[in-house]
Amino acid sequence: MYTETVTLRTTLLLGCVVTVALAAWVGNPAPYLDSGFALGRLLRAMAVIKAGVVLAAISLLWWRFKRPVAAHLAAACLISTWLAAGASMLIWQLTAIPLAALTFHAGGLAFLVAAWRDHRASAHAPEAWSLFKGRR
Repeated sequence: MYTETVTLRTTLLLGCVVTVALAAWVGNPAPYLDSGFALGRLLRAMAVIKAGVVLAAISLLWWRFKRPVAAHLAAACLISTWLAAGASMLIWQLTAIPLAALTFHAGGLAFLVAAWRDHRASAHAPEAWSLFKGRR
């Protein structure tokens, strides 16, 4: 029912690396969206922002995987983070932008729903907030 911390963290990182590598390998930049154009620069800036969101999700999962987590919630969080990571790379490459945007947002929504349904995380939230009580 519960998975191990080391396995989940390793799977999280390896899965993100694999999906980003696959997106980089499969992606073929569109010739009409050169990075020199304003639209290309805007889309690449959006890809950097989306990569920041993925890094935040990875950090949150790294923290969450210190505690026991149900297997179905772990799978949902892992797959959604992998989808978002791969989609960020596709947007960076200016490849299949509508599909990549849809994939990123679907992964983000799935991540939020999984986090919302994770009742064990809310039990440990006071522990995390107690770190900030002494700092003002």
